[in-house]
Amino acid sequence: MNIRVNEEIRLELIKEEHATLIFDSVDNNRVYLKKWLSFIDAMHNLHFAEEFVKRSMAQYKEGREAGFVIFYKEDMVGRIGVYKIEPYNRIGEIGYWLTENAQGKGIVTKACEALIDYCFAELKLNRLEIKCGTENKKSQAIPERIGFTKEGIIRQGEFLYDHFIDLYLYSLLQQEQK
Repeated sequence: MNIRVNEEIRLELIKEEHATLIFDSVDNNRVYLKKWLSFIDAMHNLHFAEEFVKRSMAQYKEGREAGFVIFYKEDMVGRIGVYKIEPYNRIGEIGYWLTENAQGKGIVTKACEALIDYCFAELKLNRLEIKCGTENKKSQAIPERIGFTKEGIIRQGEFLYDHFIDLYLYSLLQQEQK
């Protein structure tokens, strides 16, 4: 499954052939991505990326996530998805990352908007959440730009390598979608 965002951006549902692209993107952006993503050190070889992709595909089949690879002008530049889906409560959590050279082009903002449409229309979710480090200004700009409500701080909500960080919790309800 693909989601065409615009002429330059498309989202492809994660599949086995994406493992090498994901690993290469992480490996080539390791220092940049490591600042906010705790899985970077664990993805030390292609085998880890292959297992990651298999888990993502299995969770999609179980209805627990929908993970996509972001393509910009035919180059793989990141990942986005809705994770931790709670079918009964119809809640999901959006997560994303982008390679350093793809920053500042509005790619994640546009990808989020398309993913939100998919989550509300196709998955029939009612609430979407985004969690961002309280010091991660670039990541916070995304939910703020697209109309999410900042609900508060999750104190020490994520362990990042050797310390805990606080997270902002943002949410968007289906009825609030633009």
